[in-house]
Amino acid sequence: MKILDLIKKARSHRSFKNIAVPMDDLMKIMEGAHFSSAGANKQFLRYFLTNDKNICSKLFKDVVWASQIQWKPSEDEAPGAYIIIFTNNPSKLPLNFIYTDCGIALQNMKLIATSLGYGVNFMEPVKKDDILSLLEISKEYTPLFVMPIGIPTDDVILTEVEDENMKYSREDLGSHHYNQFVPKLSLEELIIGKK
Repeated sequence: MKILDLIKKARSHRSFKNIAVPMDDLMKIMEGAHFSSAGANKQFLRYFLTNDKNICSKLFKDVVWASQIQWKPSEDEAPGAYIIIFTNNPSKLPLNFIYTDCGIALQNMKLIATSLGYGVNFMEPVKKDDILSLLEISKEYTPLFVMPIGIPTDDVILTEVEDENMKYSREDLGSHHYNQFVPKLSLEELIIGKK
């Protein structure tokens, strides 16, 4: 698959088949983070991988699944695994390094997950202390992002932005299957100049 085709296919998914993702596959996905670029090569991000049913069930309830639409997946649409990204608290690098490094690692993992047939999403954890407690992680770490991973049951369809409306929408096709429509600006609208 060409890299651009993989990028187009690697979308954010919000509903999944509720089956565990093998730890071997999570480790393959982690290679994307392992070989990511890092600001000043500090490599300050740390990760927690889980496919434990009880932990996944608790994490599922502690994230915001769709901020633009009135919809949330049911528990039988929950992902089969999560990777949680942490950093030391307080961080030794400026915020722009933190979020740049997170973005690179998340996108790399998303591309690998997509190539393996999985779907993912990126979410900021709402109840950070609860996550530390659940995972038995020291408070010297701060959870930055939660990445659910599973076999998606929603098909993401890229559309053109109309009337400056960039909100995504969902169409329920029944039997826990959905179309998710994601408006994208045209390439011409993104470029403000060329010489």
